[in-house]
Amino acid sequence: MDISTIEDAILARIAGAKLPYLRTLATYGGELGDRLVESVRQFPAVWLAFKGAGNGRPLNTAGSVYRVPATWVVFVAARNLRNEAATRRGDHVLVGAYQILNDVRALLTGQDLGLEIEALRPGRVRSMTSARYQAQGVSVYAMKWHTKYDFRVFERGTGQPATGADGQPTTPLPALSRIGVNYYLTPGDDVPDAVDLLTLQEGRPAATADAETGEA
Repeated sequence: MDISTIEDAILARIAGAKLPYLRTLATYGGELGDRLVESVRQFPAVWLAFKGAGNGRPLNTAGSVYRVPATWVVFVAARNLRNEAATRRGDHVLVGAYQILNDVRALLTGQDLGLEIEALRPGRVRSMTSARYQAQGVSVYAMKWHTKYDFRVFERGTGQPATGADGQPTTPLPALSRIGVNYYLTPGDDVPDAVDLLTLQEGRPAATADAETGEA
């Protein structure tokens, strides 16, 4: 999985809804900065930008697969020359920024987009208020979206995923959460006389539970 694949899928999800008021749907390229005066002709608009990724967590001992948290930002922009409230709430003619936010949230929340990613989670919504926006009758909001995806380490110089001894791409093992220890006290008897279950908790010492009592 890579960033561009997820980004394309987010855009495709919004485009597939065919929102009747939307004039622009694209990746962000500075339209809300120095290019604002020309960009207002494209409103109502939705732009998508990759915010960044966090530290990857290895999913196997070989370190060939990492789970990476990633964040995108959706910018929604509306314009209405009546007044500032109309840019946010809309009127009987023009859509407001609030409606665009609600529609995007409904389209993306809980979606894996048909990809092997963690379902999208809505994050912080921030009003991008400025004197320049108010002068143009513009309302802009930025909404964060969070997910996680698995990144496979490539064999150096091959451009192909790392493989195991059988030549197949390595796949992550399930996360280790408990370890069982069997105690055999009677020689020749394959039935364990006692069992300890160690529950592993990230960042905390393991808690040991006796199989017969269930007490830690």
